[in-house]
Amino acid sequence: MAARLVKRCTCLLREATRLAPAVSPVGQLRLARGAQKPLTSSATSSSSHLPGPLSELVEKEQVFTPYPERQEVDQLIEKATRPEELLELLGGGHCLHENHAALTLIQLSRLLSEKPKDKALLIQDARFRQLLHLVNSQITAVWHGTLVKLLRSLYALGLPPTSKELRSVEQEVRWRMRRLKYKHLAFLAESSATYMQEQDSQELLGELLVHLERRWAEIDDSRTVLAMMMKTGHLSESLMTRLEDKHVLDRAQSITLPQLYNMLLAFARVNFRPEREDPFFSLVHEKLGSELAGLEPALQVDVVWALCVLQQVLEAELQAVLHPEFHTQFLGGKSPKDRSTFQKLLHINATAQLEHPEYTGPLLPASALVPRPSALDRKVTPLQKELQETLKGLLGSADKGSFMVATQYGWVLDAEVLLDTDSQLLPLRAFVAPHLALPSGSQPLPPGAKRLAFLRWEFPNFNSRSKDLLGRFVLARRHLLAAGFLLVDVPYYEWLELKSEWQKSAYLKDKMRKAVAEELAK
Repeated sequence: MAARLVKRCTCLLREATRLAPAVSPVGQLRLARGAQKPLTSSATSSSSHLPGPLSELVEKEQVFTPYPERQEVDQLIEKATRPEELLELLGGGHCLHENHAALTLIQLSRLLSEKPKDKALLIQDARFRQLLHLVNSQITAVWHGTLVKLLRSLYALGLPPTSKELRSVEQEVRWRMRRLKYKHLAFLAESSATYMQEQDSQELLGELLVHLERRWAEIDDSRTVLAMMMKTGHLSESLMTRLEDKHVLDRAQSITLPQLYNMLLAFARVNFRPEREDPFFSLVHEKLGSELAGLEPALQVDVVWALCVLQQVLEAELQAVLHPEFHTQFLGGKSPKDRSTFQKLLHINATAQLEHPEYTGPLLPASALVPRPSALDRKVTPLQKELQETLKGLLGSADKGSFMVATQYGWVLDAEVLLDTDSQLLPLRAFVAPHLALPSGSQPLPPGAKRLAFLRWEFPNFNSRSKDLLGRFVLARRHLLAAGFLLVDVPYYEWLELKSEWQKSAYLKDKMRKAVAEELAK
């Protein structure tokens, strides 16, 4: 710690010496003229390329310490359109001050944001390694606003978690955490929280969440509140509560529809209901009543889907997106966005069918409920593989169960079995299955028969650091229960405790017995 303190003091003394006014009158005049107004970091202009609603707030930071006048290299960094132009600056004889290396990395990240192959090549480039070394040697002098964008850029460029330079920047952020403004913390959370989880930077993420919660009173604009709810609310229930307290309803009349949309999506993601639930959703329906139809179609679906998750959707809102004139545009969509929107339409349709018995239509056509191949085209996870293998051993016969069952409700069951009144397995495919879009079987279910659905819950299905499912998976459970299934939940944190095949088989048998017993006890 002492060595680091000495290093900081040395940097400050060097900077003060370099920026000291010259003895000549001309030098004194230039400094005096420059001191009449606040100077800003050259990061201001280049950072405008970073995505995210909070980037503009970070850019507006005014700094009142002396800073070098803009140089030619600043313009070269800002106007670069190819990574090669930026890498050539290292050997071009330019005078680089402390922020130039960081700004160059930020611009590289922007230029390569959609080019994963080029990122891999860049990391192997010797000039890129030299650039990382340079920024690492100057890290204590990089300005706050530039530092938070630098960390986000290093994550985006795909540096490995073991990278010395990445860990150095993370450590510098931790050192400065108390001195960073709230908008810097919010920008970090919005732009980098996901990366921190993926990069195993849990300590940094934990400290960030603590500071965000402690200093929540510093938030002075509704946009930051909404962004924080959307990006980090699922990581900390106490932070979400604090953000809700930042007078949502008190600012209700000034909330725009896009802000309301973001808030609903944030609440739906974590299955969060405001403390003052009734007045809040009354406000939501009041605003949506006249403006829902004016939203871009995909946003309309998102908003109604969020209300379905939160169990607050109204019949008129269901009708608006399930009407043939509206939903037809998404039936043949092949882009990832269109497929995601159509998936949400299936969930909305299921909500209308299963949770609103008074709903009279319209609904999606039967042809639209047939699962698409993409519904099952996903990489098999270790938990999924082990669960299937254990169940196959329990069933003993292929006709006693089905695996990866795509339902007409937009949800995929990991497995399905049918039990008679004595809890004996029945040949599943012989009986009618109303939850499937395509007809299956001809015999009606025997009296007292029970369908069991096995649902595996992986780590990403939960709120961070909790055992609470995210909103979309809570919706899945509600739909399947309403469709008549008994649910056998298999969460990752329970399965990981099972070491032997015998333990795994006993675990599933016990889960099945408990599901049946709970149903009989009702």
